[in-house]
Amino acid sequence: MAQQAPHAATPTDAPATPPSVIVPRRWRRLAAVVAPLWADNNEGSILSTLAPVIIAAISLPLAAVGVLTSIAKFISIVFGPFWAFVARKTNRKATFVITTAITGVLTALTGLAQNYAHIILFYGLSAVFIAAALPIVSEITTDLFDEKSRGRASGYTWGAISLLGSIAGPLIGQLANVHDGWRYGFFIWGGLTIVASLVLLFCFTDPGLGASEPTTAMMTVEQRAENERITWAKVRRMFGIPTFTLMLVQRLISGHLLIGSFGILFLVQTYGFSTAVAAVVTLPFGLGYLVGTFGGGIVTDALQRRFPRAGRIAVLQFAQLGFAVASLIATQFDWGTIWVFAGLWSVMGFMQGLNPGVNRPIVASVVPPELRGAAFALMLSVFEGLAYALFNLSAGFLAEAIGLKAVMFWIPGVLMLVNAAFVTLLYRTYPRDVDRLDALLQARTGSVATH
Repeated sequence: MAQQAPHAATPTDAPATPPSVIVPRRWRRLAAVVAPLWADNNEGSILSTLAPVIIAAISLPLAAVGVLTSIAKFISIVFGPFWAFVARKTNRKATFVITTAITGVLTALTGLAQNYAHIILFYGLSAVFIAAALPIVSEITTDLFDEKSRGRASGYTWGAISLLGSIAGPLIGQLANVHDGWRYGFFIWGGLTIVASLVLLFCFTDPGLGASEPTTAMMTVEQRAENERITWAKVRRMFGIPTFTLMLVQRLISGHLLIGSFGILFLVQTYGFSTAVAAVVTLPFGLGYLVGTFGGGIVTDALQRRFPRAGRIAVLQFAQLGFAVASLIATQFDWGTIWVFAGLWSVMGFMQGLNPGVNRPIVASVVPPELRGAAFALMLSVFEGLAYALFNLSAGFLAEAIGLKAVMFWIPGVLMLVNAAFVTLLYRTYPRDVDRLDALLQARTGSVATH
């Protein structure tokens, strides 16, 4: 429904709930930011899919995959918030375009690596610029879509990324059969990333901060500028939101992230599949993820309308529990054929795919619009990045000591059971924090109405 002018306030009237704001061409704009996010997000798939071949080609230790992925994530912990700050202070679109283009160049250069030091250098440098994508796109998505459709938008975004990645995965795996095929993989991906930056440059228009928020749309330029100004007091207030703090911890104990980086290597080393055959599981995983994001986003939004106090939390908890059970079944038994593993990988993909359509809307529902960019940078770049880095680094070294099978038992399996139990705490904090943000936005509406 299009935005309409609010009725004039009277001294006895409480501020009315503002109508929804539908940002023009929001789905087209979202599609334009998906291209560079897909390129940036899947750059690591070359490493994870072709890890066995790369290890053999330049004599890397088994722990190298964990070291490389952890270095990239440690870098994102620093540069994710940095790029979010730069984008806010300068121009979000320009920041995103430039960082994506540089990522493409550095990804292509990674294909020229001759030894361990070279691949660490180029992979690490590309991670500096990849770090910009996640917080910027997460904030732009909340600006394009209102509260009622954010779950669906996030689900479609990550579903599209997963679909493209799942198609690319088996194709990347076939490069294992080509001499120096892993080098061509980095060259090709670098070129695609540069193309994605051009798509962003010519096909995307930034909607502006808080464009989907009725209260923001009603504000004067001066009021909007004041609310957009980030201060330490506002950042401290963000950490004072219990739901947001719990979501940070929840991301910190998300062991399911290990499947993406070590899954192919695990199947090759534990159950004896070739790299090309093991890479087959990326397609069903991606399709499962697609169903989880598309269907999960729609179901989550519907449940949230029916159960606004607990709908999203229930979906989040189900996703963690379901992934834990599926990963234990998928990794702890030798099913003999890759097709059984592929089916189980699709279930894990589905459960993991439920997350983007629920965790981002949860944060957006409790954090004021002007702080959401910083909030997403902290949750996705810092805390999720820290978890990913620590799990991958420890998995690489633990694999040499106790084997990858034991690593998969404890991190994607047992730890995710703990994660599911931890989510229970959100049932208490989430309704109260949503009410607090609603009261804040209503107060701003009243302030606008009196000016």
